[in-house]
Amino acid sequence: GLEVTVLPGPSAVETGLVASGLVGEEGYQFVGYLPRGEGALLALGEELVRRPWAVVAFESPQRLPASLGVLARAIPDRPAAVCRELTKRFEEVVRGTVSDLARRFDGAVKGEITLVLGPDAAPAGPDERAAQAAVSELLDAGVPRRQAADVVARLTGVARNRLYRASL
Repeated sequence: GLEVTVLPGPSAVETGLVASGLVGEEGYQFVGYLPRGEGALLALGEELVRRPWAVVAFESPQRLPASLGVLARAIPDRPAAVCRELTKRFEEVVRGTVSDLARRFDGAVKGEITLVLGPDAAPAGPDERAAQAAVSELLDAGVPRRQAADVVARLTGVARNRLYRASL
């Protein structure tokens, strides 16, 4: 609930990470600018499902709405922050899930953008890892991905969509 202002620093990466409040125990990864193509962006989102650390990226204001829309399809519930104009007069940090931010930034945006995708809110525990391994075994046996995720979800109680995304 408290507003945090970050002092100017040498890098928008660290400034955005601190301003977002989304640093986890696992650290973070800086990926530069987000990929331009929808397929590459979806692949990044699917890869993030398996990463327990925060990811920091730069994005152009013109591409931000489309990029958030694509990421919302892959990681809708991932905590995130759009940091705009850091350390400048019109500094803004908007936090929420990727889906929330995709709705919030659906139109024109101005300024320099640093996007922080927080660590997964619910990291995989031992039971979830075992469920993911079971899905992998079913896939290796030729069972379709959706069916494998559905069966394992019913048997373990782990969310089907989480198992499906982790198996990609």
